[in-house]
Amino acid sequence: MIFLPVVERELRVAARRPGPFWARLAAALVAVVIGGLGLWWEGDVKANLVLGAGLFGALGRACFVFALLAGPVFTADVLSEERREGTLGLLFLTDLRGYDVVLGKLAAASVTSVFSLLATLPVLAIPILLGGVSLAEFGRTALALGTALFFSLAVGMMVSALCDQARSAFALAGLILFIAGVVLPFLEETIERSSGGATLLGLFLSINPTSAMVAAGMARPAAVGDFWLSVVGVNLVGGLMLMVAGHWTAGGWREAGVSQRFGRWRARWEQWALGTGTQRRVLRTRLLDQNPMAWLAGRHRWKRQVLWGAVGVGLVAWVLGAFASGPLGTDWGMTLTLAMFFQGPIKWLMASEASQRWVIERQTGALELILTTPLTVGEILRGHWLGLWRLFGVPVVVLLGMESGLLLWKLPDGEGQDLAAMTVVMMGVFVWDMYTLGWVGLWQGLRRRRANAAFLATAFRVLVIPWLLMLGGVFLVGTAGWGTLPVLWFLACGACNVWFLQVAQQHLREGLRWLASEGGNPTGNDGERSSHGR
Repeated sequence: MIFLPVVERELRVAARRPGPFWARLAAALVAVVIGGLGLWWEGDVKANLVLGAGLFGALGRACFVFALLAGPVFTADVLSEERREGTLGLLFLTDLRGYDVVLGKLAAASVTSVFSLLATLPVLAIPILLGGVSLAEFGRTALALGTALFFSLAVGMMVSALCDQARSAFALAGLILFIAGVVLPFLEETIERSSGGATLLGLFLSINPTSAMVAAGMARPAAVGDFWLSVVGVNLVGGLMLMVAGHWTAGGWREAGVSQRFGRWRARWEQWALGTGTQRRVLRTRLLDQNPMAWLAGRHRWKRQVLWGAVGVGLVAWVLGAFASGPLGTDWGMTLTLAMFFQGPIKWLMASEASQRWVIERQTGALELILTTPLTVGEILRGHWLGLWRLFGVPVVVLLGMESGLLLWKLPDGEGQDLAAMTVVMMGVFVWDMYTLGWVGLWQGLRRRRANAAFLATAFRVLVIPWLLMLGGVFLVGTAGWGTLPVLWFLACGACNVWFLQVAQQHLREGLRWLASEGGNPTGNDGERSSHGR
Protein backbone atom coordinates (compact mmCIF):
# COMPACT_ATOMS: atom_id res chain seq x y z
CA MET A 1 0.00 0.00 0.00
CA ILE A 2 1.24 3.52 -0.82
CA PHE A 3 2.14 5.62 2.22
CA LEU A 4 -0.34 8.47 2.60
CA PRO A 5 -2.16 7.76 -0.69
CA VAL A 6 -4.57 10.69 -0.34
CA VAL A 7 -1.63 13.09 0.01
CA GLU A 8 -0.08 11.79 -3.22
CA ARG A 9 -3.36 12.01 -5.12
CA GLU A 10 -4.25 15.48 -3.85
CA LEU A 11 -0.78 16.79 -4.69
CA ARG A 12 -1.03 15.40 -8.22
CA VAL A 13 -4.42 17.05 -8.68
CA ALA A 14 -3.18 20.35 -7.23
CA ALA A 15 -0.12 20.31 -9.48
CA ARG A 16 -2.38 20.32 -12.57
CA ARG A 17 -4.35 23.38 -11.48
CA PRO A 18 -3.23 26.80 -12.73
CA GLY A 19 -4.21 28.42 -9.45
CA PRO A 20 -0.97 27.76 -7.51
CA PHE A 21 1.13 29.16 -10.36
CA TRP A 22 -0.84 32.40 -10.60
CA ALA A 23 -1.04 32.69 -6.80
CA ARG A 24 2.72 32.55 -6.30
CA LEU A 25 3.20 34.93 -9.22
CA ALA A 26 0.75 37.38 -7.64
CA ALA A 27 2.39 36.98 -4.21
CA ALA A 28 5.83 37.75 -5.62
CA LEU A 29 4.44 40.73 -7.54
CA VAL A 30 2.76 42.13 -4.41
CA ALA A 31 6.01 41.74 -2.47
CA VAL A 32 7.92 43.55 -5.23
CA VAL A 33 5.35 46.36 -5.25
CA ILE A 34 5.53 46.77 -1.46
CA GLY A 35 9.32 46.76 -1.56
CA GLY A 36 9.47 49.21 -4.45
CA LEU A 37 7.05 51.62 -2.80
CA GLY A 38 9.02 51.40 0.44
CA LEU A 39 12.28 52.20 -1.32
CA TRP A 40 10.71 55.08 -3.22
CA TRP A 41 8.89 56.50 -0.18
CA GLU A 42 11.78 56.50 2.29
CA GLY A 43 14.87 56.09 0.15
CA ASP A 44 15.71 59.80 0.09
CA VAL A 45 15.38 60.48 3.80
CA LYS A 46 16.91 57.44 5.49
CA ALA A 47 20.32 55.83 5.54
CA ASN A 48 20.76 52.42 4.00
CA LEU A 49 20.98 50.62 7.35
CA VAL A 50 17.73 52.13 8.61
CA LEU A 51 16.07 51.72 5.22
CA GLY A 52 17.02 48.05 5.00
CA ALA A 53 15.67 47.27 8.45
CA GLY A 54 12.46 49.22 7.83
CA LEU A 55 11.83 47.57 4.47
CA PHE A 56 12.52 44.13 5.96
CA GLY A 57 10.04 44.80 8.75
CA ALA A 58 7.32 45.99 6.36
CA LEU A 59 7.70 42.98 4.08
CA GLY A 60 7.85 40.62 7.05
CA ARG A 61 4.64 42.01 8.54
CA ALA A 62 2.82 41.72 5.22
CA CYS A 63 3.92 38.09 4.84
CA PHE A 64 2.95 37.37 8.45
CA VAL A 65 -0.58 38.70 7.93
CA PHE A 66 -0.90 36.52 4.83
CA ALA A 67 0.32 33.48 6.78
CA LEU A 68 -2.30 33.99 9.51
CA LEU A 69 -5.10 34.50 6.98
CA ALA A 70 -4.21 31.34 5.05
CA GLY A 71 -6.04 29.00 7.44
CA PRO A 72 -9.51 30.58 7.24
CA VAL A 73 -9.13 31.09 3.49
CA PHE A 74 -7.67 27.77 2.34
CA THR A 75 -8.41 25.04 4.91
CA ALA A 76 -11.37 26.12 7.06
CA ASP A 77 -13.95 24.49 4.77
CA VAL A 78 -12.20 21.53 3.14
CA LEU A 79 -13.56 18.82 5.47
CA SER A 80 -16.88 20.46 6.29
CA GLU A 81 -17.64 20.74 2.57
CA GLU A 82 -17.07 17.01 2.13
CA ARG A 83 -19.35 16.32 5.08
CA ARG A 84 -22.11 18.60 3.75
CA GLU A 85 -21.99 16.90 0.36
CA GLY A 86 -22.07 13.43 1.93
CA THR A 87 -18.78 12.29 0.36
CA LEU A 88 -16.63 12.17 3.50
CA GLY A 89 -18.06 8.85 4.64
CA LEU A 90 -17.25 7.26 1.29
CA LEU A 91 -13.53 7.70 1.96
CA PHE A 92 -13.80 5.62 5.12
CA LEU A 93 -15.39 2.70 3.29
CA THR A 94 -11.79 1.93 2.28
CA ASP A 95 -8.88 1.20 4.62
CA LEU A 96 -8.02 4.90 4.88
CA ARG A 97 -7.64 6.40 8.35
CA GLY A 98 -8.36 9.82 9.70
CA TYR A 99 -4.81 11.09 9.37
CA ASP A 100 -4.70 9.97 5.71
CA VAL A 101 -7.70 12.13 4.88
CA VAL A 102 -6.62 15.11 6.97
CA LEU A 103 -3.06 15.17 5.66
CA GLY A 104 -4.27 14.69 2.10
CA LYS A 105 -6.72 17.57 2.31
CA LEU A 106 -4.10 19.68 4.08
CA ALA A 107 -1.55 19.02 1.34
CA ALA A 108 -3.98 19.96 -1.42
CA ALA A 109 -5.30 23.07 0.32
CA SER A 110 -1.87 24.34 1.39
CA VAL A 111 -0.13 24.15 -1.99
CA THR A 112 -1.19 27.66 -3.01
CA SER A 113 -0.30 29.29 0.30
CA VAL A 114 3.06 27.50 0.67
CA PHE A 115 4.16 28.36 -2.86
CA SER A 116 3.03 31.96 -2.39
CA LEU A 117 5.08 32.32 0.80
CA LEU A 118 8.13 30.75 -0.84
CA ALA A 119 7.79 33.18 -3.76
CA THR A 120 8.04 36.16 -1.40
CA LEU A 121 11.19 35.00 0.42
CA PRO A 122 13.64 36.17 -2.32
CA VAL A 123 12.08 39.64 -2.14
CA LEU A 124 12.29 39.49 1.65
CA ALA A 125 16.03 38.82 1.35
CA ILE A 126 16.74 41.99 -0.67
CA PRO A 127 17.08 44.20 2.46
CA ILE A 128 20.15 42.13 3.40
CA LEU A 129 21.96 43.85 0.53
CA LEU A 130 20.99 47.28 1.91
CA GLY A 131 22.36 46.48 5.35
CA GLY A 132 20.77 46.50 8.77
CA VAL A 133 19.54 42.90 8.41
CA SER A 134 21.68 39.87 9.12
CA LEU A 135 21.44 36.49 7.44
CA ALA A 136 20.55 34.89 10.79
CA GLU A 137 17.68 37.35 11.25
CA PHE A 138 16.40 36.54 7.77
CA GLY A 139 16.54 32.81 8.52
CA ARG A 140 14.68 33.17 11.81
CA THR A 141 12.03 35.35 10.16
CA ALA A 142 11.54 32.84 7.36
CA LEU A 143 11.17 30.05 9.93
CA ALA A 144 8.70 32.15 11.94
CA LEU A 145 6.64 32.78 8.81
CA GLY A 146 6.59 29.09 7.97
CA THR A 147 5.56 28.30 11.55
CA ALA A 148 2.74 30.85 11.42
CA LEU A 149 1.54 29.41 8.11
CA PHE A 150 1.55 25.84 9.46
CA PHE A 151 -0.29 26.92 12.62
CA SER A 152 -2.92 28.81 10.63
CA LEU A 153 -3.50 25.89 8.26
CA ALA A 154 -3.73 23.49 11.21
CA VAL A 155 -6.32 25.72 12.88
CA GLY A 156 -8.32 25.70 9.66
CA MET A 157 -8.21 21.91 9.43
CA MET A 158 -9.31 21.48 13.04
CA VAL A 159 -12.32 23.81 12.80
CA SER A 160 -13.21 22.27 9.44
CA ALA A 161 -13.41 18.88 11.16
CA LEU A 162 -15.54 20.31 13.99
CA CYS A 163 -17.97 22.52 12.03
CA ASP A 164 -20.53 21.75 9.37
CA GLN A 165 -21.15 25.19 7.87
CA ALA A 166 -18.53 27.23 6.00
CA ARG A 167 -19.33 30.49 7.77
CA SER A 168 -19.12 28.89 11.21
CA ALA A 169 -15.74 27.34 10.38
CA PHE A 170 -14.45 30.62 8.96
CA ALA A 171 -15.58 32.60 12.00
CA LEU A 172 -14.21 30.07 14.51
CA ALA A 173 -10.85 29.91 12.72
CA GLY A 174 -10.65 33.70 12.71
CA LEU A 175 -11.48 33.83 16.43
CA ILE A 176 -8.79 31.28 17.34
CA LEU A 177 -6.17 33.06 15.24
CA PHE A 178 -7.15 36.41 16.74
CA ILE A 179 -6.69 35.01 20.23
CA ALA A 180 -3.37 33.37 19.32
CA GLY A 181 -2.03 36.27 17.24
CA VAL A 182 -3.29 39.29 19.21
CA VAL A 183 -4.66 38.44 22.65
CA LEU A 184 -1.90 36.09 23.84
CA PRO A 185 0.97 38.44 22.83
CA PHE A 186 -0.82 41.33 24.53
CA LEU A 187 -1.25 39.33 27.75
CA GLU A 188 2.37 38.20 27.59
CA GLU A 189 3.63 41.76 27.26
CA THR A 190 1.32 43.01 30.01
CA ILE A 191 2.44 40.32 32.46
CA GLU A 192 6.12 40.92 31.71
CA ARG A 193 5.75 44.67 32.27
CA SER A 194 3.84 44.24 35.52
CA SER A 195 6.28 41.65 36.92
CA GLY A 196 9.43 43.31 35.60
CA GLY A 197 10.75 40.18 33.90
CA ALA A 198 9.97 36.76 32.48
CA THR A 199 7.54 34.52 34.37
CA LEU A 200 6.34 30.97 33.92
CA LEU A 201 2.94 32.20 32.77
CA GLY A 202 4.63 34.60 30.35
CA LEU A 203 6.67 31.77 28.86
CA PHE A 204 3.52 29.73 28.39
CA LEU A 205 1.75 32.66 26.71
CA SER A 206 4.74 33.17 24.41
CA ILE A 207 3.79 29.99 22.54
CA ASN A 208 2.06 31.90 19.76
CA PRO A 209 3.07 32.87 16.20
CA THR A 210 3.28 36.61 16.92
CA SER A 211 5.83 36.19 19.72
CA ALA A 212 7.93 34.00 17.44
CA MET A 213 7.81 36.65 14.72
CA VAL A 214 8.79 39.44 17.13
CA ALA A 215 11.63 37.43 18.68
CA ALA A 216 12.97 36.56 15.22
CA GLY A 217 14.11 40.17 14.73
CA MET A 218 16.04 40.37 18.01
CA ALA A 219 19.70 39.43 18.25
CA ARG A 220 19.92 39.14 22.06
CA PRO A 221 20.66 35.59 23.30
CA ALA A 222 17.60 35.65 25.55
CA ALA A 223 15.41 36.68 22.61
CA VAL A 224 16.85 33.87 20.49
CA GLY A 225 15.95 31.40 23.23
CA ASP A 226 12.43 32.81 23.36
CA PHE A 227 12.24 32.48 19.59
CA TRP A 228 13.04 28.77 19.61
CA LEU A 229 10.63 28.18 22.49
CA SER A 230 7.84 29.86 20.55
CA VAL A 231 8.62 28.10 17.28
CA VAL A 232 8.81 24.63 18.81
CA GLY A 233 5.71 25.23 20.94
CA VAL A 234 3.62 26.56 18.06
CA ASN A 235 4.57 23.62 15.83
CA LEU A 236 3.67 21.16 18.59
CA VAL A 237 0.29 22.86 19.09
CA GLY A 238 -0.29 22.77 15.32
CA GLY A 239 0.51 19.07 15.22
CA LEU A 240 -1.88 18.46 18.11
CA MET A 241 -4.61 20.28 16.20
CA LEU A 242 -4.06 18.01 13.21
CA MET A 243 -4.34 14.98 15.48
CA VAL A 244 -7.65 16.31 16.81
CA ALA A 245 -8.84 16.89 13.24
CA GLY A 246 -7.89 13.36 12.24
CA HIS A 247 -9.60 11.79 15.26
CA TRP A 248 -12.78 13.79 14.78
CA THR A 249 -12.87 13.22 11.02
CA ALA A 250 -12.63 9.45 11.45
CA GLY A 251 -15.82 9.33 13.54
CA GLY A 252 -17.52 12.68 13.14
CA TRP A 253 -19.05 11.86 9.75
CA ARG A 254 -21.39 9.24 11.23
CA GLU A 255 -24.95 10.05 12.13
CA ALA A 256 -25.23 10.13 15.91
CA GLY A 257 -28.24 10.25 18.17
CA VAL A 258 -29.06 13.46 20.00
CA SER A 259 -29.02 13.28 23.78
CA GLN A 260 -31.80 14.84 25.82
CA ARG A 261 -29.46 17.45 27.33
CA PHE A 262 -28.06 18.40 23.92
CA GLY A 263 -31.59 18.66 22.57
CA ARG A 264 -32.51 21.16 25.30
CA TRP A 265 -29.43 23.27 24.60
CA ARG A 266 -30.19 23.24 20.88
CA ALA A 267 -33.76 24.34 21.54
CA ARG A 268 -32.50 27.22 23.69
CA TRP A 269 -30.05 28.24 20.99
CA GLU A 270 -32.77 28.23 18.32
CA GLN A 271 -35.04 30.26 20.58
CA TRP A 272 -32.31 32.85 21.10
CA ALA A 273 -31.34 32.93 17.41
CA LEU A 274 -34.85 32.96 15.93
CA GLY A 275 -36.98 34.13 18.85
CA THR A 276 -39.95 32.55 20.59
CA GLY A 277 -42.90 31.19 18.66
CA THR A 278 -44.86 34.41 19.13
CA GLN A 279 -41.92 36.60 18.11
CA ARG A 280 -41.27 34.53 14.99
CA ARG A 281 -44.95 34.62 14.03
CA VAL A 282 -45.11 38.41 14.37
CA LEU A 283 -41.88 38.90 12.42
CA ARG A 284 -42.98 36.48 9.70
CA THR A 285 -46.31 38.23 9.27
CA ARG A 286 -44.72 41.68 9.08
CA LEU A 287 -41.91 40.75 6.69
CA LEU A 288 -43.99 38.52 4.43
CA ASP A 289 -46.29 41.47 3.81
CA GLN A 290 -43.27 43.47 2.64
CA ASN A 291 -41.40 40.79 0.72
CA PRO A 292 -41.03 37.01 1.27
CA MET A 293 -37.30 37.22 0.58
CA ALA A 294 -36.95 39.84 3.30
CA TRP A 295 -38.31 37.35 5.82
CA LEU A 296 -36.02 34.57 4.57
CA ALA A 297 -32.98 36.85 4.78
CA GLY A 298 -33.82 38.58 8.07
CA ARG A 299 -35.33 35.93 10.34
CA HIS A 300 -32.07 35.22 12.22
CA ARG A 301 -32.18 37.94 14.84
CA TRP A 302 -28.92 36.93 16.58
CA LYS A 303 -26.90 38.44 13.72
CA ARG A 304 -28.46 41.82 14.38
CA GLN A 305 -28.00 41.53 18.12
CA VAL A 306 -24.34 40.60 17.88
CA LEU A 307 -23.51 43.22 15.22
CA TRP A 308 -25.47 46.06 16.83
CA GLY A 309 -24.11 45.18 20.25
CA ALA A 310 -20.49 45.11 19.05
CA VAL A 311 -20.85 48.44 17.24
CA GLY A 312 -22.60 49.99 20.23
CA VAL A 313 -19.92 48.86 22.67
CA GLY A 314 -17.19 50.08 20.34
CA LEU A 315 -18.76 53.52 19.92
CA VAL A 316 -19.28 53.91 23.66
CA ALA A 317 -15.63 53.01 24.22
CA TRP A 318 -14.71 55.57 21.53
CA VAL A 319 -16.66 58.35 23.27
CA LEU A 320 -15.32 57.51 26.72
CA GLY A 321 -11.77 57.27 25.40
CA ALA A 322 -12.11 60.62 23.61
CA PHE A 323 -13.20 62.39 26.81
CA ALA A 324 -10.56 60.60 28.89
CA SER A 325 -7.74 61.44 26.47
CA GLY A 326 -8.55 65.15 26.24
CA PRO A 327 -7.32 66.92 23.09
CA LEU A 328 -5.66 63.74 21.82
CA GLY A 329 -8.99 61.91 21.79
CA THR A 330 -10.56 64.47 19.45
CA ASP A 331 -7.48 64.89 17.29
CA TRP A 332 -8.28 64.32 13.62
CA GLY A 333 -5.52 61.76 13.27
CA MET A 334 -7.12 59.69 16.02
CA THR A 335 -10.59 60.26 14.54
CA LEU A 336 -9.48 59.06 11.13
CA THR A 337 -7.80 55.98 12.59
CA LEU A 338 -10.84 54.99 14.65
CA ALA A 339 -13.17 55.61 11.69
CA MET A 340 -11.09 53.21 9.60
CA PHE A 341 -11.12 50.75 12.51
CA PHE A 342 -14.94 50.71 12.58
CA GLN A 343 -15.65 51.02 8.86
CA GLY A 344 -13.28 48.25 7.80
CA PRO A 345 -14.89 45.35 9.73
CA ILE A 346 -18.40 46.47 8.74
CA LYS A 347 -17.38 46.46 5.07
CA TRP A 348 -15.88 42.99 5.36
CA LEU A 349 -19.02 41.74 7.14
CA MET A 350 -21.18 43.15 4.35
CA ALA A 351 -19.01 41.36 1.78
CA SER A 352 -19.34 38.12 3.76
CA GLU A 353 -23.08 38.36 4.33
CA ALA A 354 -23.98 39.36 0.76
CA SER A 355 -21.69 36.85 -0.96
CA GLN A 356 -22.31 33.76 1.17
CA ARG A 357 -26.09 33.96 1.41
CA TRP A 358 -26.90 32.55 -2.01
CA VAL A 359 -24.03 30.07 -1.93
CA ILE A 360 -25.66 28.39 1.06
CA GLU A 361 -29.15 28.59 -0.42
CA ARG A 362 -27.94 26.98 -3.65
CA GLN A 363 -26.24 24.16 -1.72
CA THR A 364 -29.39 23.44 0.28
CA GLY A 365 -31.67 23.66 -2.76
CA ALA A 366 -33.61 26.63 -1.36
CA LEU A 367 -32.70 28.83 -4.30
CA GLU A 368 -34.33 26.46 -6.79
CA LEU A 369 -37.52 26.52 -4.75
CA ILE A 370 -37.47 30.30 -4.69
CA LEU A 371 -37.16 30.47 -8.47
CA THR A 372 -40.25 28.28 -8.88
CA THR A 373 -42.41 30.85 -7.05
CA PRO A 374 -44.22 33.74 -8.81
CA LEU A 375 -41.62 36.20 -7.43
CA THR A 376 -39.97 38.28 -10.12
CA VAL A 377 -36.23 38.94 -10.29
CA GLY A 378 -36.78 42.49 -9.06
CA GLU A 379 -38.77 41.28 -6.03
CA ILE A 380 -36.09 38.71 -5.16
CA LEU A 381 -33.33 41.32 -5.30
CA ARG A 382 -35.42 43.84 -3.37
CA GLY A 383 -36.06 41.26 -0.65
CA HIS A 384 -32.37 40.54 -0.24
CA TRP A 385 -31.66 44.26 0.02
CA LEU A 386 -34.33 44.67 2.68
CA GLY A 387 -32.62 41.90 4.66
CA LEU A 388 -29.23 43.56 4.31
CA TRP A 389 -30.68 46.94 5.31
CA ARG A 390 -32.28 45.45 8.44
CA LEU A 391 -28.89 44.07 9.43
CA PHE A 392 -26.52 46.90 8.52
CA GLY A 393 -28.73 50.00 8.34
CA VAL A 394 -28.60 51.04 12.00
CA PRO A 395 -24.83 50.47 12.49
CA VAL A 396 -24.03 52.45 9.34
CA VAL A 397 -26.28 55.38 10.28
CA VAL A 398 -25.00 55.51 13.88
CA LEU A 399 -21.36 55.38 12.78
CA LEU A 400 -21.85 58.16 10.24
CA GLY A 401 -23.67 60.23 12.84
CA MET A 402 -20.77 59.76 15.25
CA GLU A 403 -18.22 60.91 12.68
CA SER A 404 -20.38 63.86 11.60
CA GLY A 405 -20.79 64.93 15.22
CA LEU A 406 -17.02 64.92 15.73
CA LEU A 407 -16.57 66.90 12.52
CA LEU A 408 -19.02 69.59 13.68
CA TRP A 409 -17.77 69.56 17.27
CA LYS A 410 -14.17 70.36 16.42
CA LEU A 411 -13.79 72.07 13.08
CA PRO A 412 -10.35 71.35 11.59
CA ASP A 413 -7.67 74.01 11.60
CA GLY A 414 -4.92 74.47 9.01
CA GLU A 415 -2.92 71.49 10.19
CA GLY A 416 -5.90 69.12 10.27
CA GLN A 417 -7.50 69.98 6.95
CA ASP A 418 -5.96 67.05 5.12
CA LEU A 419 -7.10 64.56 7.80
CA ALA A 420 -10.56 66.13 7.94
CA ALA A 421 -10.88 65.98 4.15
CA MET A 422 -9.83 62.33 4.19
CA THR A 423 -12.41 61.60 6.91
CA VAL A 424 -15.21 63.26 4.93
CA VAL A 425 -14.22 61.37 1.77
CA MET A 426 -14.10 58.12 3.72
CA MET A 427 -17.64 58.73 4.99
CA GLY A 428 -18.98 59.08 1.47
CA VAL A 429 -16.92 56.17 0.17
CA PHE A 430 -18.11 54.03 3.11
CA VAL A 431 -21.76 54.35 2.07
CA TRP A 432 -20.84 53.83 -1.59
CA ASP A 433 -18.76 50.76 -0.78
CA MET A 434 -21.55 49.21 1.30
CA TYR A 435 -23.99 49.60 -1.58
CA THR A 436 -21.52 48.19 -4.09
CA LEU A 437 -20.56 45.30 -1.81
CA GLY A 438 -24.21 44.31 -1.52
CA TRP A 439 -24.61 43.99 -5.29
CA VAL A 440 -21.20 42.49 -6.05
CA GLY A 441 -21.56 40.03 -3.15
CA LEU A 442 -24.90 38.75 -4.47
CA TRP A 443 -23.40 38.42 -7.94
CA GLN A 444 -20.32 36.53 -6.76
CA GLY A 445 -22.43 34.33 -4.52
CA LEU A 446 -24.16 33.00 -7.64
CA ARG A 447 -20.96 32.68 -9.68
CA ARG A 448 -18.86 30.84 -7.10
CA ARG A 449 -19.31 27.34 -5.81
CA ARG A 450 -17.63 27.95 -2.46
CA ALA A 451 -18.66 30.58 0.05
CA ASN A 452 -15.09 31.59 0.88
CA ALA A 453 -14.25 32.02 -2.81
CA ALA A 454 -17.29 34.28 -3.29
CA PHE A 455 -16.31 36.35 -0.25
CA LEU A 456 -12.70 36.76 -1.38
CA ALA A 457 -13.75 37.68 -4.93
CA THR A 458 -16.12 40.34 -3.59
CA ALA A 459 -13.63 41.80 -1.12
CA PHE A 460 -10.83 41.86 -3.68
CA ARG A 461 -12.88 43.78 -6.25
CA VAL A 462 -14.29 46.44 -3.93
CA LEU A 463 -11.86 46.65 -1.01
CA VAL A 464 -8.42 45.67 -2.30
CA ILE A 465 -8.19 46.99 -5.87
CA PRO A 466 -8.87 50.63 -4.77
CA TRP A 467 -5.86 50.48 -2.45
CA LEU A 468 -3.66 49.23 -5.28
CA LEU A 469 -4.93 51.99 -7.57
CA MET A 470 -4.37 54.65 -4.92
CA LEU A 471 -0.82 53.43 -4.23
CA GLY A 472 -0.14 53.55 -7.95
CA GLY A 473 -1.50 57.09 -8.08
CA VAL A 474 0.68 58.15 -5.15
CA PHE A 475 3.68 56.63 -6.88
CA LEU A 476 2.95 58.62 -10.05
CA VAL A 477 1.82 62.04 -8.75
CA GLY A 478 3.27 62.13 -5.23
CA THR A 479 1.54 63.65 -2.19
CA ALA A 480 2.00 67.38 -2.81
CA GLY A 481 -0.88 69.40 -1.34
CA TRP A 482 -3.32 68.54 1.45
CA GLY A 483 -6.02 67.34 -0.95
CA THR A 484 -3.99 64.81 -2.95
CA LEU A 485 -4.69 61.69 -0.89
CA PRO A 486 -8.46 62.29 -0.48
CA VAL A 487 -8.82 62.95 -4.21
CA LEU A 488 -6.81 59.87 -5.17
CA TRP A 489 -8.76 57.72 -2.72
CA PHE A 490 -12.12 58.99 -4.03
CA LEU A 491 -11.11 58.44 -7.66
CA ALA A 492 -9.76 54.93 -6.99
CA CYS A 493 -12.85 53.83 -5.04
CA GLY A 494 -15.20 55.56 -7.45
CA ALA A 495 -13.71 53.89 -10.52
CA CYS A 496 -13.98 50.41 -8.96
CA ASN A 497 -17.47 50.99 -7.58
CA VAL A 498 -18.90 52.36 -10.82
CA TRP A 499 -17.49 49.52 -12.92
CA PHE A 500 -18.22 46.54 -10.66
CA LEU A 501 -21.61 47.89 -9.59
CA GLN A 502 -22.72 48.24 -13.20
CA VAL A 503 -21.49 44.74 -14.06
CA ALA A 504 -23.12 43.12 -11.02
CA GLN A 505 -26.47 44.84 -11.54
CA GLN A 506 -26.56 43.90 -15.20
CA HIS A 507 -25.78 40.25 -14.56
CA LEU A 508 -28.22 39.91 -11.66
CA ARG A 509 -31.14 41.67 -13.33
CA GLU A 510 -30.74 40.07 -16.74
CA GLY A 511 -29.31 36.66 -15.90
CA LEU A 512 -30.31 35.76 -12.34
CA ARG A 513 -32.11 32.55 -13.26
CA TRP A 514 -29.29 31.45 -15.56
CA LEU A 515 -26.70 32.18 -12.88
CA ALA A 516 -28.69 30.29 -10.27
CA SER A 517 -29.05 27.22 -12.47
CA GLU A 518 -25.60 27.16 -14.06
CA GLY A 519 -23.43 28.89 -11.46
CA GLY A 520 -21.49 30.77 -14.10
CA ASN A 521 -21.25 34.09 -15.86
CA PRO A 522 -23.98 34.81 -18.37
CA THR A 523 -21.70 37.03 -20.37
CA GLY A 524 -18.74 36.24 -22.48
CA ASN A 525 -17.02 39.21 -20.85
CA ASP A 526 -17.91 41.99 -18.41
CA GLY A 527 -19.69 44.10 -20.92
CA GLU A 528 -21.79 42.05 -23.34
CA ARG A 529 -24.25 39.28 -22.58
CA SER A 530 -23.99 36.06 -24.50
CA SER A 531 -26.90 34.14 -25.91
CA HIS A 532 -27.03 31.88 -22.82
CA GLY A 533 -28.30 34.71 -20.66
CA ARG A 534 -31.26 35.63 -22.87
